[in-house]
Amino acid sequence: MRTARVRTFPGNARARDFVVGDVHGCFRTLARALAELQFDAARDRLFGVGDLVNRGPHSHEAVDWLERRFEAVAMGNHDRAALHWFEAKLRGSRATDHDWKDALEPRDYPRWRDALRQMPLALTIETPHGPVGVIHAEAPDPDWRHTVALLDAGSESDIDDALLGFEEYTPAIRWMKSRPVQGLRALVSGHFVVEEVEVAVNRWNLDTGAGFDDRNRLSLLEVNARKLQALTFDVKEDA
Repeated sequence: MRTARVRTFPGNARARDFVVGDVHGCFRTLARALAELQFDAARDRLFGVGDLVNRGPHSHEAVDWLERRFEAVAMGNHDRAALHWFEAKLRGSRATDHDWKDALEPRDYPRWRDALRQMPLALTIETPHGPVGVIHAEAPDPDWRHTVALLDAGSESDIDDALLGFEEYTPAIRWMKSRPVQGLRALVSGHFVVEEVEVAVNRWNLDTGAGFDDRNRLSLLEVNARKLQALTFDVKEDA
């Protein structure tokens, strides 16, 4: 059974909530970042914008993080592709990708399928300073309530916008992206690799290139802090 397409999380008044950008298999660096932040797994919560797998060397650890370390992660396009691969394998169909999945035991395929199926398309995290939305690439609508309704309805084009971004950047799309997402303190996303964490109105892009040789940094944002400030870590342990 798949989880709800959009999940809402109540405020975490007693501790901190972090959202991490695209991890792409760099889980050793994520672990180091959390240690440096003195992350308390009993109180603090960890969320993600998706794309946990591919590119970096430790994609095989993603299922453990999904099951035990993350509160929730928005599905990314790489996660969706991996889910389709496991579903195809379990149906007995041919799946032709040759990558980190080749080293997995077939007996673990159901575990991966079930963990990936639990990834929603978007998250809403309540904070004392207003709700924060988390999505992989783009919000299909500039009003978060409308985005939630569109994703709940399950249109493939809206889901593609959420996971891949808009196919064409028309003047109307460019104008929309220059405006804040209504109904949110911040919209946190990734997918589009940037040199530094990119902030435009209330839109935060945290994909600083983890898993890429030329950039290879991992960024997090404490979303229930009084002031939003991203933290970026060089990828070392995963190199």
